[in-house]
Amino acid sequence: MDSVLELRRVSKHYLHHRAVDEVTLSVPRGSLFSLVGPSGCGKTTTLRLVAGFEQPSGGELLLNGSRIEHLPPYERNVSTVFQNYALFPHLSARQNIEFGLRRRGTADLDSPVRKVIELLRLAGKESRRPHQMSGGERQRVALARSLVLEPDLLLLDEPLSALDPQLRKQVRMELKSLQRRVGITFLLVTHDQEEALSLSDGIAVMNRGRLEQIGDPEQIYLRPATRFVASFVGAINWLGNVGVRPESTRIAQTPPDGDLRSKAAIVRSSTFLGNCVHVEADLGDGAMFVVETPRDGDVFPPGERVHVWWHPSDEIFLPEQP
Repeated sequence: MDSVLELRRVSKHYLHHRAVDEVTLSVPRGSLFSLVGPSGCGKTTTLRLVAGFEQPSGGELLLNGSRIEHLPPYERNVSTVFQNYALFPHLSARQNIEFGLRRRGTADLDSPVRKVIELLRLAGKESRRPHQMSGGERQRVALARSLVLEPDLLLLDEPLSALDPQLRKQVRMELKSLQRRVGITFLLVTHDQEEALSLSDGIAVMNRGRLEQIGDPEQIYLRPATRFVASFVGAINWLGNVGVRPESTRIAQTPPDGDLRSKAAIVRSSTFLGNCVHVEADLGDGAMFVVETPRDGDVFPPGERVHVWWHPSDEIFLPEQP
């Protein structure tokens, strides 16, 4: 697939650490691609290198096949939506949206601005200032301000982190739908694994400045390449070199029949999560297993002796890394 962005052994070194360490990555044109990882893993620094806000210590960055690492931000056809949206508080929504076009000296503002206002469902809110808008509306204004410039690549730095959990899920789906409609490549930075899995066509997992794995959401979750990836993108139980997701683990008072993996255990606690219950079971050798059970299923009180079991096909084999 044609790539809009390529990173070739890109590094960023500071005095006492390497924030980005020889990252090589291709982002397919027209995709919604995510960089995920814990705080301090280098994902935001990578985004800033692409935007031109930081200069790489080594490597090459290519946009549409042309090197851009030497170009200032305003000479790259890349736009950024910041974590705090960075809207001008003294300007109206429309004036914020127009800002980049005015700096470019665009003569006809009305047509592109009207189009993006309709696209982002901001009609009737054009005269409002940021403090008069909800978090979701401010986010849409920030998106509109970037999209009206028709960039080759839209960078989004934790764009949903300022929203409350319920609104995040709603806006998440709106963001995916928007990307499909406009066809612009989105490069999203997030530490939220669920966000990345639900939104992305492709995901790159970062850890300590390096890429641990690149793949689609199913590959990242079901076939993680390292123990770090397996643990970061979702809950997992470890028994030696074997990992089993809680949703693939079962629990019963008696041992199961058939070709199944099974361990005797003692229930330590149960946590009601609304759509399911997580039962924590002690296997007696230092291993704790979390089992995801239906909320209307059997109740397992603390202290009860049980058996946890799973299908061999659900095992993820990953030896510990040196």
